[in-house]
Amino acid sequence: MKIAKFRVTYFPPGCVAEGLEFLHRQRKDLPPLITAQTLTISAGYTGLFHGQVNDVRVTGLHVLVPPKNPNATRQTYPLTNSTSGKNLAIGEIIADDAVLEFISGQPGAAEQDKFTLKIDHLILDHVGENDPVSFHVLFSNTEPPGEIRSDGRFGPWNDDDPGSSAISGSYTYEHAKLGVFEGIAGTLSSQGKFGGTLGHIDAEGTLDVPDFKVAGSTHQVHLASNFQAVVDGTNGDTYLTRVESHFGSTTVISQGDVKGHPGQHGKTARLSMSVSRGRIEDLLRLFTSSATPAETGDVQLQTKVELPPGPQAFLRRLRLDGQLGIGGGRFSSAKVQVPVNRLAESSRGETKKEEEADRAAVLSNLKGRFSTNGGIAKLSQVSFTEPGTIAQIDGTFNLVDKSLNLRGVLTTDGKLADTTSGFKSVVVKALGPFITKKSVTVVPFSITGTSSKPSFALDLAAKRKQSGGVPGAAK
Repeated sequence: MKIAKFRVTYFPPGCVAEGLEFLHRQRKDLPPLITAQTLTISAGYTGLFHGQVNDVRVTGLHVLVPPKNPNATRQTYPLTNSTSGKNLAIGEIIADDAVLEFISGQPGAAEQDKFTLKIDHLILDHVGENDPVSFHVLFSNTEPPGEIRSDGRFGPWNDDDPGSSAISGSYTYEHAKLGVFEGIAGTLSSQGKFGGTLGHIDAEGTLDVPDFKVAGSTHQVHLASNFQAVVDGTNGDTYLTRVESHFGSTTVISQGDVKGHPGQHGKTARLSMSVSRGRIEDLLRLFTSSATPAETGDVQLQTKVELPPGPQAFLRRLRLDGQLGIGGGRFSSAKVQVPVNRLAESSRGETKKEEEADRAAVLSNLKGRFSTNGGIAKLSQVSFTEPGTIAQIDGTFNLVDKSLNLRGVLTTDGKLADTTSGFKSVVVKALGPFITKKSVTVVPFSITGTSSKPSFALDLAAKRKQSGGVPGAAK
């Protein structure tokens, strides 16, 4: 141990040491394992004769925690053994502005791969060499920034394998600002309990974000979750065994991990998510700015989610790959729903007057696959059906500017002769010449524009490729 300055105090009895350095027992050439700006020890006169210290105050503490050393034959850390066989009892240790750095055990790990924990205020009660220590800690998390308070018990410390040291307790996490992750916003709070070892902490608790918001959307949704997870306290990696999240009338079940990878600065989240029975309007509110979601209905969803670290916005980093199904779906906007209704009604041979008396037409059995990368959602094998009508759609949707570029084919056995509204200026007039009352017709179409102002049209380019003519079309 090295001390730059040292002085004795008498009222109360004790000492003050400055510029402390505790070196590695076996490798004195390595950087100090522990450094501190000041160390102040206070004791009563009677306590000195019984090996007791009232309190120890440390400022500017910096601790390097090495990985497990299976070949170690001697203790790694200083101040963890006694040659006299007597223990020194310390009533309370108080540390302000402490930093713990857990060195990665991965071969070739870079300097930035160290997991760093910055502690604003730490109190350790009744510190003894071989007994667990009670702790009270306050620290500021960096991602997302917020204040964490925790109380519990820790130890005894295992010198050669710090990760096997026991730990248990509870925590609260408040005022966490999600806006640090570009592309989302909201204030997160969480509370829970934990137990296990430093390298394998079993945790469970709740998360609450009353004002969750995705960039590009004007909607704030109340997101509430409960979770079960395993946390590696030596590197911050988190393994989510089950997360149940609720927003609106939708429940999402997730599992996966948030962990670092060699050569990568930051952590990547990889999750498997499922919605067994939710509402499509709840999902659309997350990504759209329209006052009313474009569609309503029941939804089932299975998807894999990956969110790597990086400077890009949330939606550009987000990667999805999954499939969904919508039952009883209905477009909220008459600009979209009316043409769909007319296609369905015409396929059943109903007149416009009959259609106006029956507004129950909806999208049904909508299903398909989707993926996102770089802020672009790709839709494939998407289809929906109505009595006498089948549509298949492929294309892209830009999650950032909400632009649509979809192509599809419509198969119908209906007639559209009496349609005078809705599609009349685009699709219906274009489709009319190709559909007869008893024909089965396949007609290509396109949907462009934006999600709030879609534009429907006959896909003439695709039509011309069918040089033999559309089956059932009038010649």
